[in-house]
Amino acid sequence: MRVVVDQDLCGTTGQCVLTLPGAFRRREPDGVAEVCVATVPQALHAAVRLAANQCPVAAIRVIESDAGHDERASADPAPSPAQAERHAAKDQCNSGDTMARFEGKVAVVTGAGAGIGKACALAIARGGGRVVVADIDGSAAIACTAQIAAEAGHALPIAMDIADEQAVAALFETAERHFGGVDLLVNNASAMHLTPRDCAILDLDLAVWDQTMATNLRGTLLCCRQAIPRMIDRGGGAIVNMSSCQGLSGDTAQTSYGASKAAMNMLSASLATQYGHAQIRCNAVAPGLIMTERLLAKLDECMQRHLRRHQLLQRVGRPEDVAALVAFLLSADAAFITGQVVCIDGGMLAHVPTYADGGNSCAARPAGDTESATAARC
Repeated sequence: MRVVVDQDLCGTTGQCVLTLPGAFRRREPDGVAEVCVATVPQALHAAVRLAANQCPVAAIRVIESDAGHDERASADPAPSPAQAERHAAKDQCNSGDTMARFEGKVAVVTGAGAGIGKACALAIARGGGRVVVADIDGSAAIACTAQIAAEAGHALPIAMDIADEQAVAALFETAERHFGGVDLLVNNASAMHLTPRDCAILDLDLAVWDQTMATNLRGTLLCCRQAIPRMIDRGGGAIVNMSSCQGLSGDTAQTSYGASKAAMNMLSASLATQYGHAQIRCNAVAPGLIMTERLLAKLDECMQRHLRRHQLLQRVGRPEDVAALVAFLLSADAAFITGQVVCIDGGMLAHVPTYADGGNSCAARPAGDTESATAARC
């Protein structure tokens, strides 16, 4: 249902959402048109709230009753100093209790059968959240759910492909039916099976490009489109999109993968911009060398040494490292963080290109260090 604000009240004429004569009050001094839901038929309440949340310029304010100026003032997002102090104390108290940071929240995690996705699902469940474990590998999703249940958590396994629009819709319908809604989303699923064929541009099979985009980018978009209205219904939410350092720098291969992750970064910023007024936050996480089981099977020790040369920290990353960051970004501890791309790469992208060769100073690497030469010969 579309709700269209009276043109005399809204300067965006026609961009908003049902004409409800008499429902919209006068335009307020701050330029916002108020609508009192008490004057609207019960059947239209959800439509009115959706209209306010989808207004492109945040020009609609919903109030519960016609209580006058005092209630309108209570909708002002700027708290008094005393209120701010109470909120800060409450936030500090809540941030210390990570075991219950997701209590009452429902999360959908895609690609949750293994690796980073599984670590994220476990972290959310350990924080008290109920998790929908989605993966194209149904047996892996069941195994992750069983581990959550063994730790007294609550989870639901679903086998699905995020490149399939109907499957994505069914995923979120099931989450809502089973757990009552969706508050959190981790878009982690990725077409990793295509990366061995993801070559340089002139050698690239266009089918690899299309399939990579269908999963990594379009699949992420489909999940966001299903999650956003459900988050709006619950007063807001948080989304983390799993990007990559490959989306922040060029490479000699991985053309499709890198392009899809770069586009995901902009998708995340766009989502944060468009739905921030609806209390929905969206951030992207860009991992570097994270030693998942899949990556461990693909990289021999020589290649691992080669990649570690370019990190500032000497160990490889673990899925749990990424999960800790994702859990933070989903939690109330990150309530003022949105629209960001956060690297978690051991410093791989933080240095000058010559770092692995000693940087721009001959004193940068200890004398007798032969690791560079050894790695170069591998």
